[in-house]
Amino acid sequence: MLGRNEMSIAVTIREALLGDSETISRLTRELFLELGHTPPIADLKQSAQFCKEIVEKDGYCVFLALCSEGSAKGIITLSEAISIYAGGRFAVIREFYVVPEMRSMGVGKALWQKAKEFSRSKGWKRIEVTPPSKEEHMRTYRFYTREGFRKIGPRLKYENFHG
Repeated sequence: MLGRNEMSIAVTIREALLGDSETISRLTRELFLELGHTPPIADLKQSAQFCKEIVEKDGYCVFLALCSEGSAKGIITLSEAISIYAGGRFAVIREFYVVPEMRSMGVGKALWQKAKEFSRSKGWKRIEVTPPSKEEHMRTYRFYTREGFRKIGPRLKYENFHG
């Protein structure tokens, strides 16, 4: 259901192909920059090559939202995880991004619906996401809670394998 000031446009959601690696790289780069993060791979060709490799992996899936003219306006990526606390296998949303001019037009909702369908088809028990800061990205946080996500606790990361 869209909010009061939201409108909907027609988009096609499809699983990404190997040839979409530059598009995946571009959209995820835009996401990282909007969140104030440095993209993990600065060189666009190297980033596109990495995206191509990851699309080929089992247990990782990328969906793109395409407008009628074929340009990509959004992305959602899922990876499979397994844990005792979840009671088995589940999905983790790794990246979820809609270009700013297409927000509140149903693009994110369409990507989310596709992610749920895919997760259900895999038999995954749940879907988890680490949302951006609630204070800085309230609109995103409200999207997740409106779609039925509930808080399960904070996450931390460790990257210092070289020291």
